[in-house]
Amino acid sequence: MPRAQQLALACLALLAPFGALAQPDDYPARPVKILVGYPPGGASDTISRIIGQELSRLNGQSFVIENRPGVGGMLAMGLVAKAPADGYTLGLAVSGTLTTGPHLQATKMYDPLTDFQPLGMVAKAPMVLLAGPAAGYENVDAVVRDAKKRPGQVMFASGAQAFELALQLFKSKADVDITTVSYQGGAPASIDVMSGRAQLMVDTLGAQQENIKAGKLKALAVLDSTRSPIAPDVPTMAEAGVKGYEALGWTALVAPKGTPAAVVQKLNGQLQEVLKMPQVKQKLDALAFEPWPSTPQFMQKTVSTEYAKWGEVVRTSGMKAK
Repeated sequence: MPRAQQLALACLALLAPFGALAQPDDYPARPVKILVGYPPGGASDTISRIIGQELSRLNGQSFVIENRPGVGGMLAMGLVAKAPADGYTLGLAVSGTLTTGPHLQATKMYDPLTDFQPLGMVAKAPMVLLAGPAAGYENVDAVVRDAKKRPGQVMFASGAQAFELALQLFKSKADVDITTVSYQGGAPASIDVMSGRAQLMVDTLGAQQENIKAGKLKALAVLDSTRSPIAPDVPTMAEAGVKGYEALGWTALVAPKGTPAAVVQKLNGQLQEVLKMPQVKQKLDALAFEPWPSTPQFMQKTVSTEYAKWGEVVRTSGMKAK
């Protein structure tokens, strides 16, 4: 074989891996995976399928949901962080996997600030402070007064680390002593709150909206800085008297760091388009989630701010990484 031909073939071999990367003009040219860190049927899984279905329609390529549960959703995020940055492996992140959970893991699976390329926010999941009927709390002020009167005797049922962190922030802002009891999820926690064995809990509005409607749990305050359109009559923590309090729950779409900028721009534009579709809003509303379209830059700022905030809460509360 002539020397020139050998050199040409060698150059083609070196360039071949780059040809496999996503190119903005023809992306996506094959199915795209969206990794979800939770089992099928849950809110994160359902939201990913709502978004994936519309992205599939817009692109004429399948956006396939792949459930990889484990380590509080962080197993899937670890896989996304290590995937090729070619636009064909994405991840549905939640606030717990990017801003709270990493602080409570002794073994770091990824760096939430540097290992991902934000694509955009998907939806807010309003969290709410709830009380059981037996507790007799009509508002947050009643909780604060009771906790100050009986330090350490008011019981908080924690169904997840993110909810316990929300309580730790409440304790700090309201200057109260409340005891935490851990449960394996929000369902068993709510049973003990409804029965009176514990007085308080935090969960998402979506998870407990039926119990709230039935009067089995009382919503005392939403933990966002603004009222939720899903529960417009429930005050914020600030309105209830606890100033400077905010605990956000959200979902977002991420890609591995280094994903081509043109692909990021295309996916972000499509994600914002999807979140403005009436049928998508209707489906998210049914789950008690609020569409939250954003730029990648806004998402990066939110993650950075929230990560620092919850890291400080972990340090000052004395919670230990496991």
